[in-house]
Amino acid sequence: MQSLKIINSHLKEAWYTLYSIAKGHIVTIRNLFRKKVTVQYPEQRLELPEGYRGAPCLPVDPETGIDRCIGCGACARICPTQTITVESHMGEDKKRIVDKFVINIGLCMFCGLCEEVCPVSAIKMSREYELADFSRDSLIYDRKRLNEIGGVQETKDEPQKKEKVSTLAKEGE
Repeated sequence: MQSLKIINSHLKEAWYTLYSIAKGHIVTIRNLFRKKVTVQYPEQRLELPEGYRGAPCLPVDPETGIDRCIGCGACARICPTQTITVESHMGEDKKRIVDKFVINIGLCMFCGLCEEVCPVSAIKMSREYELADFSRDSLIYDRKRLNEIGGVQETKDEPQKKEKVSTLAKEGE
């Protein structure tokens, strides 16, 4: 009686083994005829979806040749990981002058809150995704590096943004 139970359990195990092998082969054969999705990176690059949020950047305004950051520090205050550092002082004309603008990309979670809160649309989320590096210190980007990533600002969307905000405020009243 005991030997029949042992033989029965061995037969069940052998059947389950054959079943598992056949099921694995079916999955392999099914995927063999699917369209290939491999991209030969870096020669070929994937098409990024609309709304992709890469590294934060400071695009340069083509009219002035500098970025539009006014040093208000709103981006630094709203950043959930506190990766943004903004230091500024008041100039003689009572306008803020930005002394230091630094983002630690290694800690950034690319949430886009800094872009949303900026009153002058100075900070943008780029489409840059190749951010790997060998040291953490090189992932701390200063204002110059952020300007390089941002490039030249294409259009001024600030008036449209302000109009949307004002119409929403009027609707809420």
